[in-house]
Amino acid sequence: MKKPLPHISEYLNYREFLRDFFDAKKKVNPSYSYRVFAQKAQLGSSGHLKMVVDGQRNLTQETLPKYLKALGLKIKKDQKLFELLVKYNQCKDPLQKVDYFNDVMTEKNKKGLSQLEKHQFQFVSSWYYIVIYVMVDFPDFQAHPDWIYARLRKKVSRSQIESALEDLQTLGLIEKTKEGWVQVKGAITVPDDIKSTAIPKYHDSMLSLARQALVDLPVEEREYNGVTLPIRKSALPYIKERIREFRKEINEYASNVSDPNEVYQLNIQLLPMTKGNE
Repeated sequence: MKKPLPHISEYLNYREFLRDFFDAKKKVNPSYSYRVFAQKAQLGSSGHLKMVVDGQRNLTQETLPKYLKALGLKIKKDQKLFELLVKYNQCKDPLQKVDYFNDVMTEKNKKGLSQLEKHQFQFVSSWYYIVIYVMVDFPDFQAHPDWIYARLRKKVSRSQIESALEDLQTLGLIEKTKEGWVQVKGAITVPDDIKSTAIPKYHDSMLSLARQALVDLPVEEREYNGVTLPIRKSALPYIKERIREFRKEINEYASNVSDPNEVYQLNIQLLPMTKGNE
C-alpha cells in the first residue's frame, strides 16, 4: 500500500511541505531525485528544489507554476493555498506578512480545517488577549464583555472580547470552575512560524498604546524614561542580557503580588540611533 503524500493544507511553511514531499516520493521510489523533480518542473538546474528547501532560493512568478506542475497540485484550492504560503513565507515586511497570514487562514477555513493556528496567532499578536488572561487572576474578575470592556478603558469592542474569551478557552488557557474563572497554568506551544509573524504585530500595537498613554494618562500613572548611550557594539549582548534579567526580576515580583487589581505593560526598547563605520 502506497504511503500518501503530504497535503499542502497541513502546512504553514511551503519549504517544509516541499521537503516532506520529496522525502515521501523518495521512500516510494528510491530512484526519485532532485533531477527527476527538475525535469517534471522543466527547470534548468537539478539542484533548484534543494536550494529552495534549504532557503537559499525563493520561488518567483516564473518558477511557481512549474513547481505546481511537478508537485501535481491540480485542485484550484490547493494551488491557491500553495501560492499564498509562498507569499507568506517569503514576505519581509512584518505587517504585510500578517495580511498574508490572514489570507492563508481564510483559505484554510474554506476547506473546513482546524483554526488552532489562528487562535494561537491571535493570542500572541493581540495585546488584549494577554491582558484578559492576566485579568482572570483578579479576585473580582467577571467574564462578562461589559465588565472587561470598561476595565480595558473601552479600547476594544465587546465582540473582540467575546472572541478572546472563546479563544483562550479553546487554547486551554482559562477554564470555568465552581469557584469561578481561573488561569490554567502552563506554557502554550506556538509554532515558530506563527510567533515570528505575530510578535512584530504585538510590539507594533504596544508602541501605539504607549504613544496614546503619553497623552491620555497623568504622569502619576505611568513611567517613561530613556537614556542615550555611547557603546561598542561588542557590548550589546551584555546589555541585552541585563535587560532580560531586569524584566525577569520585575515579572517575578509582580507574580507574587496578592490580590492584583490592575494590569500594567512594561515595554523596554533598545535600538541603534547611529549607523557604525563598516
